[in-house]
Amino acid sequence: MDDLSRLINRAQEGDKDAYGKIYQFFYRRILRYCQFNLGEYQKAQDICQETFLKAWKSLPSFKLKRGGSFQAYLFRIAHNQIVDLHKKKKEISIYKIEEPAQSHDLYEKFDKLNQIAKVKNALSKLKKDERQVIILRYFEEMTSVEVAQIVGKREGALRVQTHRILKKLKRFLEDD
Repeated sequence: MDDLSRLINRAQEGDKDAYGKIYQFFYRRILRYCQFNLGEYQKAQDICQETFLKAWKSLPSFKLKRGGSFQAYLFRIAHNQIVDLHKKKKEISIYKIEEPAQSHDLYEKFDKLNQIAKVKNALSKLKKDERQVIILRYFEEMTSVEVAQIVGKREGALRVQTHRILKKLKRFLEDD
């Protein structure tokens, strides 16, 4: 049994410190996922907090399913929260996400920002569910099994869909 499994078991028994460690381990990834999908940091923080609160409340009944992971469980909750929010409100533009400056070289920074803008533009042309698959699979580096669980598809169907989405994304990037 690995450390995460032990923490989950302890948290399921009501150990708040164990859940705090789980929270610290996954918080940045869930927040980044929420921010990427919502474009607004404050809303992303709210959804992230709601995700961990819902996970805590449902933790006693959580059972690891075959091929699943606790990470997929958290991302599924976040995904559902975002979908619910989008049902209530219009979708927020992907262009509102600001990238932190990471380079001191002006030309390198400009090139990087230009590439980011192209990728954001291409991603914005995808359907919302297609964009989710790409974000989870390649930006969050999840396995096909985990992504399939989060978006509610069979793994084989997801792989085929991912291949088609990547072709579409490549066309968008080449057209840009």
